[in-house]
Amino acid sequence: MGELATTAMSALEPLVGSIAASTCVRATALSLGKTADSLAKEDLPALEENIRRLLGPVAPQGVIAEVIREIEGGL
Repeated sequence: MGELATTAMSALEPLVGSIAASTCVRATALSLGKTADSLAKEDLPALEENIRRLLGPVAPQGVIAEVIREIEGGL
């Protein structure tokens, strides 16, 4: 997987598990007409939106913000 996909999955897996993390990343890529491997830094806003939708029901906003910061910092 590409750098963004790998970084995002590493940040998400502890909270939602590998299947949900992978699904979030792949869904973002598909919504942009890409593969997970081809996601790039400019795709971060779309990924952030999907992460907020995924984690919104189960995690406080502070945790979601920290996950997004972790992804941004890993790029």
